[in-house]
Amino acid sequence: MEVNQLFEEFFKEKPQFSIDTGGRFEIIGNHTDHNHGLCLVANCSLRAKACLSLNGDEVIVKSKGYKEFSFNVNDLENTDEISGKTIGLAKGILFKLKELGYKIGGFKMFIDSEIPDGSGVSSSAAIESLFGYTISYLFNDGKITPLEIAKTGQFSENVYFKKPCGLLDQIGTSFDSSNFIDFKNIDEPTITTLPFNLPLTLYLVKSVGDHSSLTHLYAAIPDSMKKVANLLENKGFLRDIQNKDNIFEKIDNLNVEDAVKRKAKHFFIENENVLKAKEAVETNSLEEFLSAIRASQDSSNKNLENTYVRGEYENSPQSIIDELIPIIGEHGAIRIHGGGFKGTVLAFIKNDFVDEFDKVLKEKYPEERYFKVYISKNACNFKKL
Repeated sequence: MEVNQLFEEFFKEKPQFSIDTGGRFEIIGNHTDHNHGLCLVANCSLRAKACLSLNGDEVIVKSKGYKEFSFNVNDLENTDEISGKTIGLAKGILFKLKELGYKIGGFKMFIDSEIPDGSGVSSSAAIESLFGYTISYLFNDGKITPLEIAKTGQFSENVYFKKPCGLLDQIGTSFDSSNFIDFKNIDEPTITTLPFNLPLTLYLVKSVGDHSSLTHLYAAIPDSMKKVANLLENKGFLRDIQNKDNIFEKIDNLNVEDAVKRKAKHFFIENENVLKAKEAVETNSLEEFLSAIRASQDSSNKNLENTYVRGEYENSPQSIIDELIPIIGEHGAIRIHGGGFKGTVLAFIKNDFVDEFDKVLKEKYPEERYFKVYISKNACNFKKL
């Protein structure tokens, strides 16, 4: 059933507007953002779709498969009861936008997200952008900038939802197309939109397992990088290192564990991979782009060691990559996607090999474990019905 029909069935009236926002791809730039590095992200064709109508001062949101929630726009208090819940994301976004001087108001909304659980494209950031763009179009003539929407989403997730996150996911969901991000100034990152025209089809393939018990593994990556930055030049982040001459030799000479050294080396290797991929996208250089993706995967595997949980190789992202690389060969590239350890891998397949790759995936994996996807030109689509 279409989302407009779901709205009408639930609210007993026709909706006035439709809106959709996408998840995000991390094209390249694995674990660089938290040390103020470089990355390429893109808006995803897997969408959070909604229909809505104006509703005075009252917000009522119903998501397919979930109980509805409601609140008054004059009551945006941050309480423990809303942390970790979608109502917390919604309240936090309205609170922050009002604080920034934007108009807010009530609405009725029915959401039907096509972003599958565990697809690794940040469904929470997509929902944050959905609420942000809703306020922008309903009450502010669509004039709230993508960066303000991204920052508002990050604020809501950190403060109201009470989950730490950077800004990468929110930029990916709130900006059109694909974007090069330089996080040197973490509060005001430099964002350059790069239309992605390479003749490639993207696939997400899910591993087995979840991330719930892996917080310590994720934390070890930025902790290691910051430790090395402090030892090298008493800096807080590796991006702030001034003298990068013979940087790997300097890292090797430090009195820290080898695993810590490798994670720090990855930061510098991956920033170079991002720059090569950026140039390849700008110049439509297919083989150079694929080479950068392969180099990124190699460093994530050997230096970050985040492509599987040690001792849990079977059905891991690395096992999928090892299984598919001989099949893909020169027809594309594949890498860990996002935080890693569990989760998804992202494959870039040349368009002339897509039919063959489709057959391979169908033979090897259940259909709920892989998705053919593409980079969306528009972060948000909003229209009056």
